[in-house]
Amino acid sequence: MDRNTLIGFLLIGLILIVWFQLLTPTPPPKTPKPKALDSAALAYADSVEKALSQKSLAMQRVGEFARVMEGTADTITVETDLFTAKLSSKGATLISFVQKKYLDWERKPFDLITAKDGALSLLFETTDARQSVVNTNELYFTPKVQERTFKLSGAQSATIPFEVELENGKRIKITYIFTGNSYQIRYQTELAGVSQLVRGVSYQISWNGGLAHSEKDELEEANSSYAHAYFNGSLEKLDADSKDKEFKLQPDGATKWVSVQSKYFLAAIIADEDAEGAYLQGRRIVKDDKHVFEDYTVALKQRLPLNRDVVQNGFTLYIGPLDYVLVREAGSSLEKTMDFGWEWITRPFAEWIILPVFNLLERFIPNYGLIIIIFALLIKLVTYPLTVASTNSMKKMAQLQPQIQEVQKKYADDPVKLQGELSKIYREAGVNPLSGCLPVLLQMPLLFAMFYVIRSSIQLRQESFLWATDLSTVDAIITLPFNIPLYGSHVAVFPILMAITTYLQQKLTPSAAPSEQTKVFNFILPLMLLLFFNNMPSGLGLYYLMFNVFSIIQQLYVNWQAKRNPTPVGSKLAPASKAAQGTVKKNPKKKAKVS
Repeated sequence: MDRNTLIGFLLIGLILIVWFQLLTPTPPPKTPKPKALDSAALAYADSVEKALSQKSLAMQRVGEFARVMEGTADTITVETDLFTAKLSSKGATLISFVQKKYLDWERKPFDLITAKDGALSLLFETTDARQSVVNTNELYFTPKVQERTFKLSGAQSATIPFEVELENGKRIKITYIFTGNSYQIRYQTELAGVSQLVRGVSYQISWNGGLAHSEKDELEEANSSYAHAYFNGSLEKLDADSKDKEFKLQPDGATKWVSVQSKYFLAAIIADEDAEGAYLQGRRIVKDDKHVFEDYTVALKQRLPLNRDVVQNGFTLYIGPLDYVLVREAGSSLEKTMDFGWEWITRPFAEWIILPVFNLLERFIPNYGLIIIIFALLIKLVTYPLTVASTNSMKKMAQLQPQIQEVQKKYADDPVKLQGELSKIYREAGVNPLSGCLPVLLQMPLLFAMFYVIRSSIQLRQESFLWATDLSTVDAIITLPFNIPLYGSHVAVFPILMAITTYLQQKLTPSAAPSEQTKVFNFILPLMLLLFFNNMPSGLGLYYLMFNVFSIIQQLYVNWQAKRNPTPVGSKLAPASKAAQGTVKKNPKKKAKVS
């Protein structure tokens, strides 16, 4: 191979190397490896995706209502002489209700509303195959007023309508009417074309959530919280009295109202025309032994006729104190929510005697401690004839005891003969063995009615008297670091004084029972009352204490009168024994006094 050939091959190889370099494509740049997301970011992204998916599904299921499930909420404030209420355009619902006259146990204003989405709502079941429920608390209404704040006084009123418009002229309109001097609020609904979107022929107007607690003792207040429905002329009560359980009632029939109450406050929905039924639901929420709350939902089932384009219904809301006069003014037997004991025994005494007298005295006496004392005095004056009759009868029975015991020993084995001889003794002496107990029995309904009234009376709430700072709670002067079974963890004064006066009264009252039985009873009764009343409202202890004081004064006077004018038992008495006969012969002057 010559020199020129070698140079030629080298040039050709160089050309090929350059050629391949020019024709080889540039390799793509390396794609950077994506940075791994942490678990929190992944979880958040997943939750957002699920929420959007659920929202989309929910909006598909509610049909035409979906277009009004997004928006901005406006708040309207209504201030009256009695309360400050706030309404939200989201749901056209009541979101706050703060009373002016009544404070919580710390003497601070408190909000009765506990439902975070509002207390009032309408519920519909859509025609979707999956039977979705539309709650108007999820819909954005338009307020049909320009003002956002109303101040009302006296008879002044304000009408506040909210409206939500659907397709083809369909709409839902909710109107509130407030008055400056009333706890009653008018609530009106107007449904236009909605029956075409709703499954069935009914909808519900609902109150959501139990009323907020206002007292220090949450357990006691929870035990006094209920839900009610008044249907077919009778009261149905739901009490969520145990935890880990859901309570439900669904009464069917003509229903006038439903309500939720705490110890001293009430929220009720009263229909202008009877609803078709009601729904009550409750559960007990227990954090610990001292923090307990009963949560309730109540609803009226309203008819929604298919053949009517526009359906209008009217209701009255009562939201306020459990004051008998105010609740009764609301009408429709709403006062049935107040517990005065047995319907045909103690309730008439409470409604027709105790409460009217209390209301009358309240006009002239500003302090309820004095009102209780005066009322106790009035009761003793009214029952004075019964007390005199009872005392005289007991004295006569005590005088007959020697003869009665003699006959009981003689005919112990012959009950028929014994009864006949006892009847003979009573007849000849002119004594009825039941006459001593009858006056006491006649007073019992009044005393029990007083117990129910004072225990539940809001008039006593936060009223002070002497050392008692609140007559609706215990008048504890010492709080113990431990709990005494049956007694409690505090020392109250009124129950101690009441027990002492009960013992003194027992000592002064004549008794036909044997002395040993009397001694035992004189100690047992005061002790039982002390244990029972130590955890009762101090107003109740004050009443029974003063009732005992006036009873002691009355008994001293009756005993004094009896000594001045001794009442003969009868002219003919069966001899108790030969010894007794001998005594009578030796003392003929005492014959008229033997009884």
